[in-house]
Amino acid sequence: MTDLAALASAHRLKLLDLLGVEDAVVVATSPASVVYCSGYRSMGYDTDPGLVMAVVFNRQSWILVGPTADAWAATEIGAGRLRYYGYRTFFFAEENAENGLDEFRRFDCFDDAVQAAVSSTLDDKTAPVAVEVNGSDAGLSSLATIGSDKTQAAFRRARAIKDPVEIEILGQATRATEQALRIALADARVGVSELDLSSVISAEMIRAGLRPGFIVVTSGPRAAFGDAHASTRRLEAGDFIRFDIGGTLNGYWSDIATTAVVGEPSADQLAVDRAVAAGQRTALGLVRPGVTTEEIFNATIKAVRDAGLSSYRRHHVGHGLGLESHEFPTLGPSKPVPLEPGMIINVEPPYYRPGWGGLMYEATLLVTETGAQPLTTLAPELIRLSA
Repeated sequence: MTDLAALASAHRLKLLDLLGVEDAVVVATSPASVVYCSGYRSMGYDTDPGLVMAVVFNRQSWILVGPTADAWAATEIGAGRLRYYGYRTFFFAEENAENGLDEFRRFDCFDDAVQAAVSSTLDDKTAPVAVEVNGSDAGLSSLATIGSDKTQAAFRRARAIKDPVEIEILGQATRATEQALRIALADARVGVSELDLSSVISAEMIRAGLRPGFIVVTSGPRAAFGDAHASTRRLEAGDFIRFDIGGTLNGYWSDIATTAVVGEPSADQLAVDRAVAAGQRTALGLVRPGVTTEEIFNATIKAVRDAGLSSYRRHHVGHGLGLESHEFPTLGPSKPVPLEPGMIINVEPPYYRPGWGGLMYEATLLVTETGAQPLTTLAPELIRLSA
């Protein structure tokens, strides 16, 4: 079982080292960074778009700021006793109010709680403060004495280069997601609905300990939808089925995609598949240290076009993966970023033709010192199902 408290502690120290400012106090506020720095992921992130949390820390201590309702759930991250500054009204039986909490304080609003946590961490001393502001919050921005660019760069680099524990979690999530897809593919045939397959995938992910995130199962003309929920549409002979699936394990995402065809594919389907697969193989062959995101993008687009889809266009052909399903860096046509060991990269050149359908292959790779190590095992090949 992953020690999320130890992982978060290592992440906080990593961020402070990257920031490179003596005695700094850091305020992390984006949902992914709160998980990164605390090990705790609130269910409120899934149900309340207005939810905000923060982790306030230096080298000696840390405080979790969030809704009062989360205070005792957060003690399960394995950190032992916890300092928690809560906001919003919520009632627990008062006789148990201090159980599992080293310090608990209540505030009227989030900004007040964060400011109190910063003051407590400073402990009447003067020290630089770095604030990762999630959106535009002038109240929190005013606390910062370290430039926003420097702070954002430290968070971006810390999360882009995964440590061994993160890599193992991402690998487990990927393997479990692929297994869920394989089980669903065994049920795929004429007459089975997209919703049937989506339900199998979701159930298998949950059994493996994952929280299903996006379960795209689209068939026939619906396979052209960029992202869509499964419908009651039933599979027909000749359909493409486009799968694009992701879920989280301890907050870390899986993201895989493949395409199947029911029965024999048409000449047009085969031609498109050959072109898309050519682009995917080109991208996979380029992932290694030093190659830039822009180089991968340009080579992938060219490969698809040269293989028969001369007008093929994309805004990106992949992205980083971690505590967010799409994170830094993006494999796009501008702002080139050299790949580095420890990055987890997803490669995907999908194709969507309205009224006809779509297909895609998506692989997850770890950039190593000498090349790349695939976390996915599915090949960029059309899966043929019995009609």
